[in-house]
Amino acid sequence: MSGFDNTSYTLRSVTVATTATDNDYYVAVSPSTNPTNVALPAPATAIPGRVYVIRRDATATNVVNITGNINGTGAATVAVGSAGAASSVSVVNNGATWLVCS
Repeated sequence: MSGFDNTSYTLRSVTVATTATDNDYYVAVSPSTNPTNVALPAPATAIPGRVYVIRRDATATNVVNITGNINGTGAATVAVGSAGAASSVSVVNNGATWLVCS
């Protein structure tokens, strides 16, 4: 966390498309639709140093995508794992873009 907010390592579980919020840290996704997108806020509106961890449920057969201003991959969308496999992606805000950490 950045040290400028009081958000602890919160967990939110979702089954449908969502947007990461200031109260999120770990978003566990068990997608019920294909694809299920987790949208990142605009980097300029989030605190630099903000980290999100997006995890895809191993039992899910639908696609989970992270969408937003993602520069670390050279793409606007990053897929999280593959069908039948648990996987996670971490992103960190540098103030101008979201960088993929894993």
